[in-house]
Amino acid sequence: MKEERKKVANVPNLRFKGFTDNWEYITLGKCSSSLDYGMNASAVKYDGKNRYIRITDIDENTSKYKSENHVSPEGELHDKYLVKENDILFTRTGASTGKTYCYDIQDGKLYFAGFLIRARINIIFFNAHFVFIQTQTAKYDKWVKLMSMRSGQPGINSQEYASYQFKIPSKIEQDKIALFFNKIDYRIQTQIKIIEDLKLLKKGISNRIFAKNLRFSNHNTNWKVIKLKEILSIPEKIKAPSVDKNKLLTVKLHLKGVLKNENSDSLLEGATNYFVRKKGQFIFGKQNLFNGAFGLIPDELDGFLSSGDLPTLDINYEKVNSDYLIHFLGRANFYKKLEDLASGSGSKRIHESTFLDSEIILPDLKEQKKIVAILNQIDNKTNNELKMFRLLNTQKQCLLQNLFT
Repeated sequence: MKEERKKVANVPNLRFKGFTDNWEYITLGKCSSSLDYGMNASAVKYDGKNRYIRITDIDENTSKYKSENHVSPEGELHDKYLVKENDILFTRTGASTGKTYCYDIQDGKLYFAGFLIRARINIIFFNAHFVFIQTQTAKYDKWVKLMSMRSGQPGINSQEYASYQFKIPSKIEQDKIALFFNKIDYRIQTQIKIIEDLKLLKKGISNRIFAKNLRFSNHNTNWKVIKLKEILSIPEKIKAPSVDKNKLLTVKLHLKGVLKNENSDSLLEGATNYFVRKKGQFIFGKQNLFNGAFGLIPDELDGFLSSGDLPTLDINYEKVNSDYLIHFLGRANFYKKLEDLASGSGSKRIHESTFLDSEIILPDLKEQKKIVAILNQIDNKTNNELKMFRLLNTQKQCLLQNLFT
């Protein structure tokens, strides 16, 4: 095994104490007893025992097996397609080429599909999780982009994967590094669970509040069913005399916010009319309102511009708390139904007048304020946990860079 490795003089910038040996170059093929293609079978209803992992069952962000909706492979099952401990799966085709998964015994009896390649790691000389970590580096991402586009259609076959080269230390040092990153990954997974639980908490409380199943003890007034045009109105359109590409707005999907448009260089001057927007206005995307493309214009974007496809509406603050409005509209089971209002040929749109004819329920301002306080508190907690999640990921990437560049 030693003779198959190419020695290098350099060692990583970051290293555990007590290790001084040089790291050596090796390929994925030399680390594996085999690289095999999966079974060509359709997915059928889960039989309660045999699970089937396909490209879409590997989470893009965590590289974990998505266990929410199990399926089973159709037809006769052969053990040669089982994923076992220390196996790593590689996506071999499509936009997700390069995506990987390292088997977790908690994922149960797992068969792998034909668009995946299984590397069966030789655990006598190599730590499978250490090898898996190599697929989370910037170096690997760069290699995947270069290798997968050689034939036009994204794809990497087993021989090409076998050629992927990286540096490796002794088995003892591999084990120590793998254990360290396992602990980091566990902490990141815990953080993801915290965020998911907070989102579920907000969803549950929101649904109960807006179904009027959860009320404050000192509020017993009836909620009114109103149309949005009673609290929102179309403002005077102020056309921008000139277009400053550094002052254009965009509205992200899935309630991700109203932001400065960073992709404005490709916009054609004179091809579209732009209008001046004001802080505190409600803004939405005509083509993607039902995908959560709406929000409030923040103070720092006052005076920015948007086209007619991103219209704004003035809010009557004497009748509605703007945060209440966003919380009410921001439930997926509400805004997704708005797709039925879209009209037109080609890209369908929801126009201001149509949207304003939609109905919502509205308590008095005092109760709105209390509802907002509860839901904003959950949102603030979620945002803080998201910051921690990003920090943990940044720390992991920094460690990967210092160990594997």
